[in-house]
Amino acid sequence: MDLGTPPTQKEWRAAEKVASRLGVAIYRNRVPHFELGDRLFSPPELAFPGRESIQAGWTDPCTMTPITGSLAAKMGVEEVYLGVIKDDFASHPRLEAYLALVKKFLEFNQVQLKMPLSGLTKQEVVALGHELGVPLEETWSCVASGEAPCGACNPCIAREEAFALADAKALAR
Repeated sequence: MDLGTPPTQKEWRAAEKVASRLGVAIYRNRVPHFELGDRLFSPPELAFPGRESIQAGWTDPCTMTPITGSLAAKMGVEEVYLGVIKDDFASHPRLEAYLALVKKFLEFNQVQLKMPLSGLTKQEVVALGHELGVPLEETWSCVASGEAPCGACNPCIAREEAFALADAKALAR
């Protein structure tokens, strides 16, 4: 789902590079009404010490799962994969209940929701990706839209920590 926000543009460029390297098809569906970000989950402005403020443009990807599932059903796709990890459940207490409802909704539409990484921490995902030869250096986690990750937002900090703990720091970018 392309939400039209600066961070998602970076994510899409990264996803397209990874898909190309792996020889996998990727489908881009633009959802422009989310361009202002998801105000239910993010403040109007994110400020980081020593950095200029970053306009909120981030939308929790889990909120997009029902839309993705509906599009998948329409396209005849039987499975939707969500990259939610164990850390996500720890930081979002209602996420498990929400995804259980989404899963039922998708099953009604003959689509299975798969979450193969849900039992792994970010560190374990990085280690597994490194072991499998996933081009981790091509991935993007930052909520900022600069040329390089800001290094100050929560996703950047969590990424750096996970790569360091997984002994894959050179790929953290």
